[in-house]
Amino acid sequence: MKILLACGKSSVVVTFRKTLIKHLQALGHEVCAIAFDRENEEQIKKLNVEFYCVDDANRSINPFKILTLSKRYARVIKEINPDLVFTFMLKPNIYGVLGAKKAGIKNIYSMVEGAGDVFIYNSLKWKIIRKFVCHMYKKAFKNSKKVFFLNEDDKSDFIKRGLVKSEQCEIVHGIGVDLEKFEYKPIKNYKTFLMIARLLKTKGVIEYCEAAKKVKEKYPDAIFNLVGPEGTLKQGDIQEYIDCGAINYLGATTDVRPFIEECSVHVLPSYREGLGLVNAEAGAVGRASITCDTNGTRDTVVDGYNGFLVRVKNADDIAEKMIYFLEKTDDIVTMGQNARKFAEENFDYKEINDKICTIIGAKEPEKAYQTT
Repeated sequence: MKILLACGKSSVVVTFRKTLIKHLQALGHEVCAIAFDRENEEQIKKLNVEFYCVDDANRSINPFKILTLSKRYARVIKEINPDLVFTFMLKPNIYGVLGAKKAGIKNIYSMVEGAGDVFIYNSLKWKIIRKFVCHMYKKAFKNSKKVFFLNEDDKSDFIKRGLVKSEQCEIVHGIGVDLEKFEYKPIKNYKTFLMIARLLKTKGVIEYCEAAKKVKEKYPDAIFNLVGPEGTLKQGDIQEYIDCGAINYLGATTDVRPFIEECSVHVLPSYREGLGLVNAEAGAVGRASITCDTNGTRDTVVDGYNGFLVRVKNADDIAEKMIYFLEKTDDIVTMGQNARKFAEENFDYKEINDKICTIIGAKEPEKAYQTT
């Protein structure tokens, strides 16, 4: 088959879609990709993927571009003439699906990788946006044979809102983790905490910094590292915590493994996720996680087994669990070992890609996984 993956940013194609692309190619399929920018076009082509661009931006609300997006998708999709279209994230899931329908594509599949800001914020502005987005989701998903979700909460929410039918829904645990690349590593330092995230308020960056500041008052030798690029929050927004020594801001990275290996406990106090992938990656390395009891993160941690679940937007709760680990270091090892086991049982990327390919009809159920 000729399979078209419709993504938002081109960077997503070479990061989050890479293993799925290799899997599909190993099964003998031709893979094409479409994104809103050309920044990673050469890298995509190196994957033997035919690349196309529909000029737009993930967060743009330019009314002219929105009104014409499905038509622009349809024009490109007709040119590509794929056998199957697989869409990811909000705009492709709406306008990419509608464009594929206009282009006459029968086999359309979609993946909801988190509900995002639209379902987090409750100001009047966001309520209006949410109402419009829900209307468009409902219209688009009528044309999707299957809609993949990364957690049960988002699936239930979309069904309850009438955006999708229960028989359309499938659950997969994100893109999964390469368990060989993220191999188990013994803990070196029992007083080092790590948060990996883009600097966004909704990732719980401020709560992490506040918790670190509180814990440092009692345990000044504890270390709190923060890794990730600037987002809606800039370094200046957390500079006070850097200046007082509460956290070490280490900036962006292309490889999180060395940072995970240096920590004893991973922390992700996000308000909502599709699936907390960094929790899964940290777990594979053998690190327990402190994360919020909310959509997409509660799916990665069993409270008291491979980490702790804390209340959303609650720095005191986070600090309490940090202190627990500092005072009971044996549990760091035990929960870290449990985290590796949990990752092996739930987040193996090979099994996840196998499931996806079987459901979309790109692989016969009995055919063994043969990619490397």
